[in-house]
Amino acid sequence: MNTFESILLAELNLGLPPLTFFKILQEPSDWSFILKLHAVVECALGRLLEKRMLENFEVTSSFVSKLQLAFELPDLAHDDHYRRFLTALNFLRNRFAHRARYIVSDLRTVLQEIPVHKRDAVLLSLAVAAKIPGTQEDDPRNRPLRRKFILDKPRLTIAMSAAYALDLLSLVYFFHLGKDGKLYVEEFRAQLQDLLHDPRVLEFRRKIESEFPDDLSSSSGA
Repeated sequence: MNTFESILLAELNLGLPPLTFFKILQEPSDWSFILKLHAVVECALGRLLEKRMLENFEVTSSFVSKLQLAFELPDLAHDDHYRRFLTALNFLRNRFAHRARYIVSDLRTVLQEIPVHKRDAVLLSLAVAAKIPGTQEDDPRNRPLRRKFILDKPRLTIAMSAAYALDLLSLVYFFHLGKDGKLYVEEFRAQLQDLLHDPRVLEFRRKIESEFPDDLSSSSGA
């Protein structure tokens, strides 16, 4: 299964129309782009925890609490680079949400106004999807590339990082046993196949694979 298909599954799981995640890139403002992107990821975290936590899980828990619980799961414990991305996304979302003037600000302005002592770490984490082919996410050689991408194309860079984070959460949800001892992928397989033959999805997929042949169309390993 590739990242595009995994995101379609995540949308099904969250009750979203197909391609909702990708259409967030077309939001008219960076404010709505970040808040909607954050909302999708937070709901995916919640769904994963509902499946995996043995004790009762409070859906109303904070994003930080959900993130901590999710990345304590054995299936995510080794993906600290995506935990850092999601932490940075939450930090950015809070800056947009709690400053009225950012409703009409662009991403570059908001990123440049992050306090100096935190800015570089946040920028590098937001650009986790940008890496030199053949390197690991934590390879320090990727840092110059990430700084360039996040400042040159902040919305696209954050969206790509979020796509891979959502892919990771979706794969753990569908392809790893839940507390009920079930794999959930079979329950959604027929719906996924229907979606993959939907003319709108087919057209959009062709467009993505022509623009990003080695990214969202690549295998995610499942």
